[in-house]
Amino acid sequence: MAFKLPDHTDRAKAAAEARKAKLEKFKTAPPPSEEALQARARAAEKRAEREEQRKLERAEAARLAAIAKAEKEAQAAVAAEQARLEAIAREAAQKAARDARYAARKNRIR
Repeated sequence: MAFKLPDHTDRAKAAAEARKAKLEKFKTAPPPSEEALQARARAAEKRAEREEQRKLERAEAARLAAIAKAEKEAQAAVAAEQARLEAIAREAAQKAARDARYAARKNRIR
């Protein structure tokens, strides 16, 4: 005995029968009760409230993150300015020391 694979028509026929069976099951199902409909509506309202709450929480988190980022950038700017001023002061001190050495050398030569 050989094994026969189902061809396209057999598969199409099986799929059509499955669709018909699903449709019959759907048609014979009783309509939802009023309590079930109300429960679904309450569940949908709760879902909408939770989603709105999550949306607000995400917006608040984004706002706090933006504030933190701005503070961090401000601190970085202050640190950069302070480093620049320190570099200027260090260069001025080095120049003053160099000028003092030059003046001392010049006075020794005379």
